Parts: sequence; structure tokens; C-alpha cells
Amino acid sequence: MDSEALVTLGLSGDPGVGEIRKAYLARTTQPRFQGVVFQDLSLSREFSRLHEAYVTLMRELAQTGVEVSAPSSLTETVQLLFNQGVYAMIQQNFLRAGEKFQEADRIQPRSPLVLLHLGILLLKRRSLYAAEKYLRDAAELLPGNHAPWLYLSEAYEQAGKPKLAQVALRKALELNPSLQGIAARIKNLNNRDKSGKDFGTRRFSLLDRLLGKRK
Repeated sequence: MDSEALVTLGLSGDPGVGEIRKAYLARTTQPRFQGVVFQDLSLSREFSRLHEAYVTLMRELAQTGVEVSAPSSLTETVQLLFNQGVYAMIQQNFLRAGEKFQEADRIQPRSPLVLLHLGILLLKRRSLYAAEKYLRDAAELLPGNHAPWLYLSEAYEQAGKPKLAQVALRKALELNPSLQGIAARIKNLNNRDKSGKDFGTRRFSLLDRLLGKRK
């Protein structure tokens, strides 16, 4: 078996399907991956390395005639689909990412991280009403995570709701005081709200910077 892939997943010898899957899921569900992985270059690289090692080993087993059994639980199935979606987002294959997240949501509705990522994809597509719904649900289910509030602020701003955008930004900052540039964004939103300027001119902002659309 591929020695590099084995080492990546902390395995040795000739592990079976169950052992490989268990090692992969144990690593990709660690706390550092319980957020928006694709916006962090270092995390994206680490997640991709784990995912590609898993795919390599499972493909090798299949090629040798070993039957790749189905996941042992719905939770495993949903996590595997979610991981595929995350990997697709890292590769900027947003159509495939959406398909995987939607499939995970059908199997296990209201999975917090699935809702968060569906909200982000809807925001990318400018489906603001639907994005707000998914992101509000994610914020409710992830009370200690700043990410839903950060993306909610973007959805509200694009929808021309500056006051709600400011509230969301303050909540994000409350949950993660290390966030940079939030105070300046709140001030800018407040100033533009008072001046009555069109908020539609800032449609390419946080999300597009994260997706590499604009600097």
C-alpha cells in the first residue's frame, strides 16, 4: 500500500477498509477542522493531504478486489459526504461541493457544519434570503462559533440591511476577539448607513476575497 498515505493517516502494515476509514475520520473531525476550512490556506492543505491519502488507500483496496463496505452509521455517511464537500470547496469545485452538502443534509437534516457551508455557497450564488436562513440556523446550532455570524454579516450587507450586518459583526467579534478589521467594518457600515449610500457596491467583499475572486 502507498507508504506515504499510510503515514499521513497514522497507519502501517495492511489495514482494512474499516481501519482506514476510522483513522481518516478521527483526523478530519479534530477541533481545528470544525469551521470553515477552505478560508485557511494551512488548514486547507492539511485537510487535502488527509483526504487524498484516504482516497488513495481506498482506491488501492478496490483495485485489489477488496470490497469497500458502506459506512457503519448515518453519522459516518454524513461526515464522509461533508468531507467530500469541504475538499471540493478547497478545489473551488462549488457545484460538486453543493451536491455533497445537499446529500448530507437530506440524510441528516440540520447538521450544523453542513448548514454553515450550504449558507456560504448560497451567499456565493447571491441567493441572499436562503443564505440568511441557513446561516441563522448554523449560528443557532453553533453558539460558540463566530463563522456563521461573519457570513451572516456579509449576507445582511449585500441585502441592504446594514444594522443587522453590524449586529452580526459584533457577535462574531464577541465570540472571537482576535478577528481583524471588524471594528473598521462596523464603523464603515455605520457611516454608510447614515449617508444612505448604496450597499450593493460592496458585493465583492469578504466571501470573494476568501474565494480568491478579488483582492
